[in-house]
Amino acid sequence: MAISTQAPIRAVLDEIGHHSHASAGFTTALVGAAGGALGQAVLGISGAPTARLSAIVPALETLADDDIHALDRLVTLRAQGREAEGWEALVATPLQMGELACEAAEILQANRAHVAEHVKDDLEFSIVLVAAAARSALLIVESNLRQWRAPALHARFGPESERLARRIAALSPIERLAWR
Repeated sequence: MAISTQAPIRAVLDEIGHHSHASAGFTTALVGAAGGALGQAVLGISGAPTARLSAIVPALETLADDDIHALDRLVTLRAQGREAEGWEALVATPLQMGELACEAAEILQANRAHVAEHVKDDLEFSIVLVAAAARSALLIVESNLRQWRAPALHARFGPESERLARRIAALSPIERLAWR
């Protein structure tokens, strides 16, 4: 089976677990899309605008599918003497994931005060999921930059990586819910 967001979820999870390489980017984008979709539902239930989240969710889904084929593209580009282009994609795609997941978290946080009482906790779950996806995407970017020690790649994506790290640090997902 070719892993894809178009497959049934059970098949996708089985494929992730048995894939020939770790599919961290694919998985990260799926988590971000799921968290964004949950947030979209919460905002919709609360009567808040959902248009931007409605665009972020499928964008993350597309990036999941793009990422799952990134290593194959790298091998193909390497054979064509264009390996640097492959590594660029391996950094650019998770960077986009991180930016979109961060944006979703920022949108959700901005709506904390406007969310219907009965879905307030669901909003927090959503923020935790998209913030985690953003952090995971940043780690993928950093891992790929560490593995490919190309000055041009570092010059281009190093500053973007640092900017994303600052943006993630500014997020405020909750740690716990008061239940007592």
